[in-house]
Amino acid sequence: MNQSHVTVKQLIARMQKEKNFPAISQHITELNSKASPTSESSASELAALILRDYSLTSRLLKVANSAMYGQFSGTISTVSRAVVVLGFEQVQLTAAGLIFFEHLQDKSKSHYIKEAVLSAFLSGILARDLAKNMDIKGWENFYIGAMFHNFGRLLTMYYFQQEFDLYQQLLAAGDLDEETAARRALGVSFADLGIGVANSWGLPDQIVVSMKSPQEGERKEEGKKVKHHQLLPRFANELCDITMNVPPNKRREQLIKLLEKYRKPYPVRQNEIVNIMDAAIKEMQKFTDVLRLDRTDLAQLDRRSFNATEEPPVISEQQAAATLHKFEITDPDQPPHRLTTAEERKQHLQGGIQEITNVMLDDFTLDEILSMILETIYRGIGFNRLVIFFKDPRSDKMQARYGLGPNTAEIVENFSFPIDSKANDLFNTALNGNKDLYIGNISDIEIREFKPAWFVGSIFSPSLAIYPIVINQKRIGLIYGGHDEAGEHLDREQLNAMKTLRNQAALAIKQSFTGS
Repeated sequence: MNQSHVTVKQLIARMQKEKNFPAISQHITELNSKASPTSESSASELAALILRDYSLTSRLLKVANSAMYGQFSGTISTVSRAVVVLGFEQVQLTAAGLIFFEHLQDKSKSHYIKEAVLSAFLSGILARDLAKNMDIKGWENFYIGAMFHNFGRLLTMYYFQQEFDLYQQLLAAGDLDEETAARRALGVSFADLGIGVANSWGLPDQIVVSMKSPQEGERKEEGKKVKHHQLLPRFANELCDITMNVPPNKRREQLIKLLEKYRKPYPVRQNEIVNIMDAAIKEMQKFTDVLRLDRTDLAQLDRRSFNATEEPPVISEQQAAATLHKFEITDPDQPPHRLTTAEERKQHLQGGIQEITNVMLDDFTLDEILSMILETIYRGIGFNRLVIFFKDPRSDKMQARYGLGPNTAEIVENFSFPIDSKANDLFNTALNGNKDLYIGNISDIEIREFKPAWFVGSIFSPSLAIYPIVINQKRIGLIYGGHDEAGEHLDREQLNAMKTLRNQAALAIKQSFTGS
């Protein structure tokens, strides 16, 4: 084991002692394991993992509907659909990036950390647009690769501030290049640290490759031979550095030098590059919600335009701290419907129903549709716990098959309830009479005697909805949603949406089995 590897292990051990690092590591590791090529996880399982974090869900959908994925812009309403349309790997990588950058923003002690986060996203956009401009396939991957190119540097800023301050001092002295200064201050290069953490999290090889510095000879290879996953993220980050950190009156001079440096692999004209850089900055402004940018941030981005003449103002540490206070991570255990307004939930419902309708006009899998229905109800209605049951053909039982919310993994794994045509409990009454039921408080005198004996433990909710799925007078399944607090109610629009989504589930099941 070489000394560099030992040092990286020691640095990771130091990070593990930080308050939030073990949690963020576990979150990203779990996400990567669900999306691994060797994993047997379904789209619904990956979506369920993401949906546990409302903040991540919201920001992921905004990215999926942005110009980042132009052909799908504005058409993806559910994480389940995003996984199917964009693919496991794209959702995995984008989510991992959003988790990590949210984590950095949570405790930014210095303004340069926020600048580095903005630079990472801007570099990603630049890499994507450069790949498109030069007709290099797989532009989505370059976006993520460029975002993570300076991963080790960001980790050092956040976790090892004394070492990073020393690095800056060594660099300012002018005697050392960046890599030598980093090794002198940290004991390893930034790339070594970034690669070590990326490997420990199980990030894909293409991310690891993007952190490695290409050799001088590789820059001079012809385009068709270039290791783009290694070189293009670096080129994009160096372009970003010009517009973010070089004074306006010196940018063109620096750009000419940089274009000459990368002329062989990327023969792009100067005016094309300037247009790409300015377009990337404008697009960054569309990520206001994703990056939590305020008016001051947007004004500064305007000044980053390549041809800008005004120097960006210097922001004090106090101003930066006040701005970054908004970046604190929302408690992921908080119920998702508590984090949205009624209007946002309404939009989730309308968008989800329309998206499901569109998907059902084309080829679809039953798993895909049911996952989308589950997610649309969960986010649009705001149930704490949501389960879809299907009749077990081998017994007279309703078996839990899909779930979202606390304990639903356990429920789907183990829970079922008996079907009895003579029973008068809430669930069998709904199934036998094909009746939709909503109970505001199961402890009410008129209702509690209809509570089945098995309705206890992890499945229990004091306020609940029951929507049976009946096809050709056969009891096929049931959608159950529960609130953790009694006294909840659904308005007419929500009740109608529930009925529509249940009907979509029935139609999808029917079409899947009849082939029409």
